[in-house]
Amino acid sequence: MVKKIFGKWNAVELALYLTGLAIIVAMSIIFKASWMSAVTGIFGLSCVLFAAKGKIIGIAFTWVMIVFYSILSYKNKYYGEVFVNVCLMFPMTIIQLVAWLKNLGKDYVVKVNSITKKEIIIVCCVALAAFVAFYFILGALGTSQLIFSTISIVTSILATYFQSRRSKYGFLAFLVNDAVLCVLWLLATLDDIQNIAMLTAVAMYVISDIYGFISWGVMQRRQQKESSPVITTSSD
Repeated sequence: MVKKIFGKWNAVELALYLTGLAIIVAMSIIFKASWMSAVTGIFGLSCVLFAAKGKIIGIAFTWVMIVFYSILSYKNKYYGEVFVNVCLMFPMTIIQLVAWLKNLGKDYVVKVNSITKKEIIIVCCVALAAFVAFYFILGALGTSQLIFSTISIVTSILATYFQSRRSKYGFLAFLVNDAVLCVLWLLATLDDIQNIAMLTAVAMYVISDIYGFISWGVMQRRQQKESSPVITTSSD
């Protein structure tokens, strides 16, 4: 049961996970970063890599990460990050959990879904409208780094939506989101070196997002092959 929940790890996954953990911990110790940023980074890396494996346990890691990350974001006046995590991402991950539970395949790995171009276009149009709305809302709240915070909100929503739909495009949206977070936490680190663990973590997320997109593409092809009917011929 434990192996089914956590899954088997190949060399690439182990290298990403262990290297990421080592770097986050090392940066935290060397620069005397806050324990909260280190814990946030560790749980964040865990949720990304378990999601890349299609394992539902990754959602549980996401919930823990949301709590710590929201506290860190609030301290740095990234109110947009607090809003998107508490008010949007947490509810959406519950929807994601239900969707994944209904579509678990072999070895408790989620079944990758194919979505239409029409759905992608509609979702992107809605995201553009959301960007305009959130820009003015966050501006009124005095959010730091307004443009980057707004982009982070919209890409987070896109990513969580696509993952709820079990689409590999969720990792592309998270890739853009984490690239923006690299900028946000770089600026925060320049103000306070204790944020370096968080900066290191989001940099590792970018690499893990790329791996997740590739991994889900491989999973999708394998699942389609396994579900294809086997045609047999009979000989007289």
